[in-house]
Amino acid sequence: MSTVSRPRGSFGITKKNVPGVQIRAQAMHDGLVANAALFASPTIGMAAFLALITALAVAQANVTSTRAKGAGTLRNTKRDAVWSAMEILRAYVQGQADLLSAENAAALIEAAGLLVWAAPAHHKPALAATLTTTPGVVHLDANVSLLKGPGAASRKALLNWQVSADGGKTWSDLRSTPLGNTDAPGLTLLTTYGFRVSVTVGKVIGAWSQAVSLLVH
Repeated sequence: MSTVSRPRGSFGITKKNVPGVQIRAQAMHDGLVANAALFASPTIGMAAFLALITALAVAQANVTSTRAKGAGTLRNTKRDAVWSAMEILRAYVQGQADLLSAENAAALIEAAGLLVWAAPAHHKPALAATLTTTPGVVHLDANVSLLKGPGAASRKALLNWQVSADGGKTWSDLRSTPLGNTDAPGLTLLTTYGFRVSVTVGKVIGAWSQAVSLLVH
């Protein structure tokens, strides 16, 4: 099973990175202005947004050139205002993007001067092997849905387990189970074992999974 996140708009920087905030804010302003046909009703006017960016640029210049007392505090106030505006505009762009396909959503986000971030798909492996608190016992956990496949998702299955102590040259059967997990007991410490699993649905025995190795200690 996997979960995939839709494209999301990202600044690509943190609020503490003032030069980065300036660059991203300007990119957003320029993108929204250049693609005004795509962003008909931004939640903040571009003139007001540009004024905030300009005020931050002036405040940042005072910090780097004069280092006057209080300049940093004033700069941070201007930065916070720009950041808040960026967040509001990002939410607006995201709302537009969420109405589109993933491909078009990504293009729209980039058109607004934002970066595209999408969480990677997370796939549970066909088989996972982990040490237990009992010496010489390994716990095996299978992705039953993946092994069965979508066509047999609702059918009962029997899980077949095997273990190898010689790098997969020979395999020994463990007790089959109706559940997607089991324990492999009686293993020799400081020995690397291989494990694999297959599923039987009805009278059909599936292929063995890719072997998973684990050093028992």
